[in-house]
Amino acid sequence: MSKVPTILQIVPDLQTGGAERTTVDVAEAIVNEGWNSLVISQGGRMVPELEATGAVHFELPVKSKNPWTMWRNSYLIERICQQNRVDLVHARSRAPAWSALWAAHRLNIPYVTTYHGIYKETNKFKAFYNSSMTRADKVIANSRFTADLVEKRDPRTKGKTSVIYRGPDVESFNRDNISDERVTDLRALGSF
Repeated sequence: MSKVPTILQIVPDLQTGGAERTTVDVAEAIVNEGWNSLVISQGGRMVPELEATGAVHFELPVKSKNPWTMWRNSYLIERICQQNRVDLVHARSRAPAWSALWAAHRLNIPYVTTYHGIYKETNKFKAFYNSSMTRADKVIANSRFTADLVEKRDPRTKGKTSVIYRGPDVESFNRDNISDERVTDLRALGSF
């Protein structure tokens, strides 16, 4: 019998936002596929929602931009990867991407990143800092514009960048999925 794949996502925190929502949605899709879904973040209000999908959450200070903390995180991530037999590491932001990159490279695990937006690149230091995202085996961009900019800034990403558009779950807007009580409450607020 073959091993069930284990995917580890790393995001700064799980408070709110597009990267965070995508992390939870992808975690759920991984679990629904019958695979193991792990997420590392600094925590936040979306952790219970994530755990309700069946994913496992590990809390580390991955939001930190302190180089020493990032280096230490890489060894903690490496340990999590080893203990859980992780098959792929997916980083969703620059600071945690450095830690994920170092850990994945030491373990020879495939490393993927997602650009959820555009990062400013005003000098060589920023370009280097941003490169934690372009040093991946595969780079995902949220739009063609983002992909073009990433490839322009770092030509090494050509041929390994894919565009995956982030879209809303339109089913959540289906009238049949909204309770009559919710409609009444919204009408009372003047939202309808």
